[in-house]
Amino acid sequence: MTTWNAEELARIAEPEMFDLSAQLEDGTTPKTVGIWAVAVDGRLFVRSYTGLEGKWYAPALASLRGRVSAGGVTKDVRFERITDEAINSAIDAEYLRKYTPSPYAPEMGQEPVRSNTLEVIPLD
Repeated sequence: MTTWNAEELARIAEPEMFDLSAQLEDGTTPKTVGIWAVAVDGRLFVRSYTGLEGKWYAPALASLRGRVSAGGVTKDVRFERITDEAINSAIDAEYLRKYTPSPYAPEMGQEPVRSNTLEVIPLD
């Protein structure tokens, strides 16, 4: 499995938001959205606050492919659903740490948002 190198992960995960595009059925990635993301144990995670109604989440689930960009780093990625309770708890804590005082920060660690967790894995 390909993993993030530490420098690229920091450049992607440290900003408040990064750009994410989910690949569509025709192979294009036209819709870019700004999204919150957190790094936990050298891995990168995103959650869809609005679930399937989010512009990126349904296409991401359908293709399991996309592209992310921030801090001068652009990567083609694959997405993998996360259901492991231990890692989800660590992701909850990191969302709260990184995004407090936003009023949305606590909700990022609660259902139904928590069920919308995807790991973002670089393809190269």
